[in-house]
Amino acid sequence: MQKLEKKIVGIVLSGGKSRRMGQEKGLVKYQDKTLIEYAIESIQPLCDDLVISTANENYQYLSLPLIADEIPDCGPIGGIYTCMKNKPADVYLIISCDVPHVPTELFVELLQKLDGNAVIPVGEDERKQPLIACYSSEAFSFFEDAMKSNDLKMMNLLKQLNPKYYKLSPAADFYKSDIFCNLNSKDDMLK
Repeated sequence: MQKLEKKIVGIVLSGGKSRRMGQEKGLVKYQDKTLIEYAIESIQPLCDDLVISTANENYQYLSLPLIADEIPDCGPIGGIYTCMKNKPADVYLIISCDVPHVPTELFVELLQKLDGNAVIPVGEDERKQPLIACYSSEAFSFFEDAMKSNDLKMMNLLKQLNPKYYKLSPAADFYKSDIFCNLNSKDDMLK
């Protein structure tokens, strides 16, 4: 019997307050596109469905479903939880809207290594990147528990999840030194 294909949903996180940017971060132009368009292009080729975690109607121009947080002001955990709850899938690819240098090939690697709750990339600086990651449907219960207990720190959730970590190597074909660089302010845009 042939194994069924896994359903993959992409979640672009764009529900933050954008305080440092001073305007809606995902809609800021960077080079020739808005920041969110880079995030969408990074994961869209691998996804059956794609949603944007936001309450901002200005993203309607992208013709993708917008999913507002079920419980406002719960940060990325709240956004991921709400999207997972509303879009059942086997696998979720997560990307925040402010990382324009993340290539699709990174997510291909993460998908290949997914065995369990999640695969989280780790940069050369040893920083874990849970908002540029791959989560299985089994991870939903951990997000739900975090919401119920109001423990909204991503690093606390990772301890519960016990994910696999994927150490990014400079030897990778798709490696770029700024791969995980997130643009949070107008100054960041000039770098």
